[in-house]
Amino acid sequence: MPINVLSEEFASRIAAGEVIERPASVVKELVENSLDASSTRIDVDVLGGGATSIVVVDNGHGISSDELSLAFERFATSKIDESSDLISIDTLGFRGEALPSISSVARVEAVSRYSEMDAGARYVIDFGKPGKVESVGAPQGTRVQVSGLFTNVPARRKFLGSTAKELSRIQSMLSSLALVYPNVAFSLTADGRERLRTLGSGKLVDAISGIYGAEVASHMLELEPDESAAFTVDGLASTPSMNRSNRTYITIAVNGRWIQSRRLSYAIEQAYHGFIPERRFPIAVVRIRTPMDDVDANVHPAKAEVRFLREDLIFSLVQRSIRGLVSDTAPVHELGTGRTGGSSGLLLTSGDLQKTKIGLDGNSVSPVINRGAKRLSNPFVTSNLEPNAFLNESNPSLTPKEALPVLRVIGQTRETYILAEGPTGIYMIDQHAAHERITYERVKEKFVQRASESQPLLEPVTVELSPTVMVIAVTNIGVLNEIGWGIEQFGNESLIIRSVPSALATRVSGDGAGQVLVQILDDLTDGGSGESWQDRMLATIACHSSVRAGQVLSTEECKDLIRQLENARHPNTCPHGRPTIVQIAFGDLEREFKRK
Repeated sequence: MPINVLSEEFASRIAAGEVIERPASVVKELVENSLDASSTRIDVDVLGGGATSIVVVDNGHGISSDELSLAFERFATSKIDESSDLISIDTLGFRGEALPSISSVARVEAVSRYSEMDAGARYVIDFGKPGKVESVGAPQGTRVQVSGLFTNVPARRKFLGSTAKELSRIQSMLSSLALVYPNVAFSLTADGRERLRTLGSGKLVDAISGIYGAEVASHMLELEPDESAAFTVDGLASTPSMNRSNRTYITIAVNGRWIQSRRLSYAIEQAYHGFIPERRFPIAVVRIRTPMDDVDANVHPAKAEVRFLREDLIFSLVQRSIRGLVSDTAPVHELGTGRTGGSSGLLLTSGDLQKTKIGLDGNSVSPVINRGAKRLSNPFVTSNLEPNAFLNESNPSLTPKEALPVLRVIGQTRETYILAEGPTGIYMIDQHAAHERITYERVKEKFVQRASESQPLLEPVTVELSPTVMVIAVTNIGVLNEIGWGIEQFGNESLIIRSVPSALATRVSGDGAGQVLVQILDDLTDGGSGESWQDRMLATIACHSSVRAGQVLSTEECKDLIRQLENARHPNTCPHGRPTIVQIAFGDLEREFKRK
């Protein structure tokens, strides 16, 4: 075929596909225009999942009658001009593509009244064919109705999902914008039924309540920004007990722009590492503020992604901010809250530390936990950690915000759980999860101090690997040996293991050591890297080094395990996020036995 210049109409329909993929794209573009117009209320009404009709009404400053038709011209915009810096953009829309793209694949009616005018204007553009601007009565703001989306592009309409699926996309997108803009009242009505409503109170927790419900809102923790810093993070993040099976409950905004970022989502997930189970995800609304010239918003047709000048700094800031918040508030799990996430904070605060508690031997002890308790020599719990080893080095005398209450061991049940009595209830400790937490913090401390220890195997073990895994193993052999492995390449597809981390020495040998190493390499193959993979590697070593369920423990061994758990930095969960300890409050027992 010879080279031809496409007609403007045909080219517009092709270009529209970059901006308008589906009904949710239309809603996003129209709502972002409303936000740029300083609206405080935005109402969305859809029919047929948006394919039949979409109506967006706002109370913003509106469009003047002499500019209404111009707004539908390609690259017509009031948000930038020829002198603008395309990096430092502080509006949600700026390319002038949204309205013309929508109007090229749908019938669009726009009614708007500019704030300084007495009358409004109406303009209709029918699948790219412009009409006339008419004077009409209208309230301040803009109303845009989009009908028959993609009717003139049957191939694209054919690829739309079901009505329910397209509506779900609209609701998800609108929910995210409502969370980013809690000062705006949003509503969504679909086929006559209200699906979403927020108050627009300006309080993020109210927006959370409107989107996810009051129960979720009650389990959110506030991220407080450093107002004096150039780079800040604020928002809300859920307690570890409030988590979900997918990451769609994570909302991220940069300078007021809702974005999608796999890397920043990963930073948030990693902040919860060890606090929630694997393959579970937090609920979070994370709002990032950066200097405008540090973010390029002009990198994605639908403006869904941005590029950071200092991405590593942003990643670290997000992760550290949330990690610190979660670390300071992780509660002991109460019986029955594992699924619904309603646990209350039973860890000690500075006020609680003034109360007298029951010691391991049943006697009263001093208000402060005895972190210097003598360690018994047990075959399964040995630790060289000094008490409070993980506290802030700048203030070594600092007491942790939270600590386990001192417990009196009652016994062991099912050769898996240690039963103990505390000042407010009965506690059940998972012996494997608890020992896993203790061991993890010990081996991590050794690793951080570059003091990891090795134990030679009686006989070297050879492990065969696939070519892909072998490349990864050789690339990371230095880190593996630093943690205590003694590994050498043995031919093109094998490794030879001569020693293992000392924590593993009493529990695995021979083929077992090879299986643990393969699991660690599989984690790295699955996409892990850097600090996150190292943490998972240490967690895997701790898991295989710890006492198992089904192992009988003496009373003294149970006591020693609990003493060491008291010394852990994060005693409430194992490194994989499972609870180490569950409480049954005395009040609940009394209610069950009808004493209350």
